Amino acid sequence: MKVRQLSREQLMELKLNYLAELVSEGKFAQVIGRDYDEPSYADMAEADEIIPDRLVFRRYRGYNFTQDDFFCSAASTDIQRVC
Repeated sequence: MKVRQLSREQLMELKLNYLAELVSEGKFAQVIGRDYDEPSYADMAEADEIIPDRLVFRRYRGYNFTQDDFFCSAASTDIQRVC
């Protein structure tokens, strides 16, 4: 599935991954508009609010995702699907 077809929960998980990528690339402060180089706990908790969907759509355009790409899609006897 394409990035625009992801569920809200999958998109939120992808936004957390995007935060980690920005830190690795040294671009967190510039892209997110912060005066520090790594996300705070509040930034991670509010990733859905601080990262516009359009940034994620642009960054992951052309990727083909599967349910297995997302933790929130994990299925086992102990974990109920939340996506």
